[in-house]
Amino acid sequence: MLVMPTRFVLLIIDGIFLTTVVQLLTIGHSFKSGPIPNGCRKKLIHFMYHVCCSFFLVVAAVRTSVTSKEFDYSYYLGDHYKENQKKVQNTSTIVSNHVSWLDPVILIKNIRPAFAPSAEFKNVPLLGTLIECIDSIYIPRGGSEESKAKALAAIRGRQELIEETGKYAPFLIFAEGGTTNGSGLIKYKKGAFFAEKTVRPIYMKYKFGSVNPAFDTIEYLPLAILTLSWAGYSCDLSIMPDFTPNDYLFENHADKGSERWEVYAWAVRDAMMKSGGFGECNIPLRTKLLYESYMQRHPGAAEPPIIDPENKLLTGANLLSPLTQPLTKTDPSPQESMERIEMEDYSLKKKLDPRVGDECSVGGEVEDLEKGN
Repeated sequence: MLVMPTRFVLLIIDGIFLTTVVQLLTIGHSFKSGPIPNGCRKKLIHFMYHVCCSFFLVVAAVRTSVTSKEFDYSYYLGDHYKENQKKVQNTSTIVSNHVSWLDPVILIKNIRPAFAPSAEFKNVPLLGTLIECIDSIYIPRGGSEESKAKALAAIRGRQELIEETGKYAPFLIFAEGGTTNGSGLIKYKKGAFFAEKTVRPIYMKYKFGSVNPAFDTIEYLPLAILTLSWAGYSCDLSIMPDFTPNDYLFENHADKGSERWEVYAWAVRDAMMKSGGFGECNIPLRTKLLYESYMQRHPGAAEPPIIDPENKLLTGANLLSPLTQPLTKTDPSPQESMERIEMEDYSLKKKLDPRVGDECSVGGEVEDLEKGN
């Protein structure tokens, strides 16, 4: 009974300790003038991050491993791509999948990248310093074309600065734009690929027992409580060779996208799927967000469409309609509610598969979609 509360208190103490130490070590430095110069202070900050993240994972009962994966990019870049590829002094961008709320802690502990959080975090007391002292870059977020242009310009500028000077740590982008359940990869977003700079693909795969740490359809706090109430997690972090796009890629795989960045993103995603054994998921991010809102019972959440095994939206009437009636205070008794749910479950199964007969037992299961932010 005391496992979860004890872990929760220890993690709070761990966070307070790291924040206090970092605040003390950054006294006298203004991040407006640039990152903390390489030297003893920066090494000490990185060491404290490693210690605190390691302690966090021990308390959360998460084991991690790091493996360098060999992979032949000849299919994408041509037979002699290694001899002909452009050499860069410093790899600027790391591209990763995103599964759990534990991902940043695991990544900082094992490879210590910078991140690309929203610009809204820049002025948050204490948190802003924690973000900036590991060389992270703030990205403007928003749906306007102006905001998107500013975000892309910020990413390109940091990529060029890292490649040319190595002044900042390589920054990591969760290219999917959101989290998934870890079984597949959704289509990548534009940010990491539009400037056509070298990227380093990495991917995480979790092993777990009864509780999946994936941040897919459960809200953050309940998921954190469930995760900290369990043990026996492990995360395998695999690092693939750097991927540098070339003319062969854009000429021979032009059918993979209408723009060059789409071809580049397809190649990196396809290579990661093959290396990590991931499935391909082409469900739009907006559909995943719709499903997430529905599963969390947000007020006014719309009904999500049904997705078939080939990731295609089914047309016609929404097949989930029997299950989307909101619960009200006038609902029947628990016994009657259970009977109604069983009948609705059976009705849904029959709609999904007309071959289901009256003799079929109730309790069919509809496969969960993955979540994205």
